Order: sequence, then C-alpha cells, then structure tokens
Amino acid sequence: AARRGLLFQGGAGLRRLAEVDLVAFDKTGTLTQGEPVVVEADDATLRLAAAVERQSLHPIARGIVAEAVRRGLPIPLAQGVREVPGVGVEGVLDGRLIRVRRGGPGEVIVEGQGRISLRDVIRPDAARTVARLKALGLPVVLLTGDGAEVAARIGAEAGVDEVLAEHDPEAKLAALRRWQAQGRRVLFVGDGVNDGPALSEAHAGVAMGGGAASSVLIADAVIAREGLGPVLAGIFAARAAERAIRGNLARSLAYNIGAVALAAAGLVNPLVAAVLMPLSSGLVIFGALRVERAVAKEL
Repeated sequence: AARRGLLFQGGAGLRRLAEVDLVAFDKTGTLTQGEPVVVEADDATLRLAAAVERQSLHPIARGIVAEAVRRGLPIPLAQGVREVPGVGVEGVLDGRLIRVRRGGPGEVIVEGQGRISLRDVIRPDAARTVARLKALGLPVVLLTGDGAEVAARIGAEAGVDEVLAEHDPEAKLAALRRWQAQGRRVLFVGDGVNDGPALSEAHAGVAMGGGAASSVLIADAVIAREGLGPVLAGIFAARAAERAIRGNLARSLAYNIGAVALAAAGLVNPLVAAVLMPLSSGLVIFGALRVERAVAKEL
C-alpha cells in the first residue's frame, strides 16, 4: 500500500479496511481538488477578501488568495482575524471590520462590498476511482457540508450512488451512526478539521495527506500522494492481506498437524524436525508474498 501512496498507522486499520462495505467521501479537498477557482469577482472585493483569507488554510481561502496574486493585486494584512467554522472569516483592515461569509452555492460574500463566485473541480482520477469501487460492490456516497446544488453537480461528475449535502460535522456523525446501526461498515475519506469526528467514528478512516493535521493523526491511513487511487490500492491490499492471513493459517495448521502426527508415529527424527521447522516459516512467507502480486494484478 505504501508503494502506491497509502500509509497505514498500523495493522488494525488494514484489517478494518478489508471489512468495509460502503465508502463515504467528503467533497472539498477530497473528491475535488480542494482549490476552488475564482470565476467572477471585481478587484476591490477580491482584495478585501484576500486580506482576511490569507491567514486561513481553507481551500476557498487559498483559491481567493491565488486569484488575487494572479491578478497582481496588493494584499494587505488584516488584524484580529477570526475564523468561524461553517460560517466564514472576519478581520479588521484600516479600522474597518471585514466579514467574509458563505453565500449561495459556489459563492462568497464580502459584506458591504460584493460577491465572489468560485467553482471547484473533481480530481482527475475521482470518477475512475468511484467506478472501480462500485465494481467491487461498494456503494459510494458523497457526504458534504456544501449546498445541495454544488454537491449534486460534483456527485454527478464523480458518479457516486448518493449525495448527502448540507451535513455539518454533527450531521455527518449522525449519518455514520445510522449506517452502523444498519450493520454497515463504512470507510470515510476526508481532509478537513471538520472531518475529524467522522474519521474517528467510521469503521475505517482515510485522510488526505495535505489536509488538516488533526485528520491525519486520527485516521487509520493517510494518502501520501495526489489523487484518490491510493484508496483503491489500500482496499485491494487489505483484502489480499486478509486472504493471505487466512491461507497462511490454514496451511500452517495442516502442516503442523501432519508433522506432529508423523512425529507421534516415530517417523520424524530430530534432524528431520530441524528441517521441517524453517519449511513451515517458508510457507507463511510464500503466502505473504502473494499479496504484492495480487494487488499489482488488480491495479
């Protein structure tokens, strides 16, 4: 899995990933590239927004600042900047309180100044990854705090089975618990600070490596390269490892029962026993080596 960009925190996460039967993706920064592009804004509005947003790590903030830089606008530094999760950012510039808040779908409002329209795009491999997951028999859900219109567009482009929009962190937790009550084992993939509770609650959690540090620390595995392909590689690796474990247990049990029976019958002398022991370990190593071949074949 590590060769293919997915770093596991430990063996328990690998085992849990092999058991998942539903996959839920966050949207911004996970299913999408996480860098919304500004498609409409006047320079004055963009300058004020960038002054407040430049201290934020939110993808929308990065998109606004990147567009201001692209236009060559001078970006002043606002004071007393405060980020309100799920609402927006505010700060003081030249003695004036600047409030930047979420507007309609794909829209940011600078109160008293104007609006900025942005558009997020899905990752290049998102649709392909979703299709492969569905081919494995795993339903795929988009679980996001964004509005219904934007979520529906991204969900359609990615090809997910279901879209659950306008879900704040508490609503995401409620959705996961509802699925678990139905006996589902959910894999949640996210990247933001707000995704921490969902990553912790899910049967297995995968965080984007470029996301919030809290998400990376709490997840079972972390994607260490661009794209969603490592999620698929991790599932293949987890399932192949599970098959290898079961096969090794069966082979070891049969081997040892046979060897003990021969020894009890007096057919195994100490020299033969000394040879049989490393051969038993060799069977286990042989079974483990099949994992790499199985994953390479699937990908």
